[in-house]
Amino acid sequence: MRLALAFAFAVLLAPAVHAACKQNFTTLGLPLLSQIEYRTFETYKGLGQTTAAKRIAARLKAEGYAAVRRSGGVVTALQDTSGSGRPQELRFIVSEKGGKTMIEAIFTIQQGQVAGNRVVRNELCRLIATAAG
Repeated sequence: MRLALAFAFAVLLAPAVHAACKQNFTTLGLPLLSQIEYRTFETYKGLGQTTAAKRIAARLKAEGYAAVRRSGGVVTALQDTSGSGRPQELRFIVSEKGGKTMIEAIFTIQQGQVAGNRVVRNELCRLIATAAG
C-alpha cells in the first residue's frame, strides 16, 4: 500500500518538478544574426554536487554527445545538431549552497542556426532531471 501511495504521489508531483525548470527557461540572441544561448536551471535539496555532475555526464555519454568532460561541478559536451560539422556546446554548472544544489544548463548554438524553443527547453529539463536520479 505504501509503495502504491508513493508511486501515485511521485506521478502527481512529476509535472510540478519539471514546471520550475520550464519556467526558468530563457533565450538570449537573435536567430540567424547572432549565436543563441538557451538557459534554464533547477534547484534540488539533498543532492550532492559530485553526484549530480557524474549523473549528467553519464547520461550525456549514453546518449551519444561528443567530447563529454566533467571538471568539478562543470560538465561540458558537444553536439552536431545540423549535420554541418559545426558542433554546438552544452554546459551544465552544478553548485551547492545552503543544503541545496542548483543545476544550470546552457546550450549555445552558432550564428546562422536555429532550434525550437520548446524542443530545447524540454531536452534541457529532461537532462537536468537525470541528476536527481
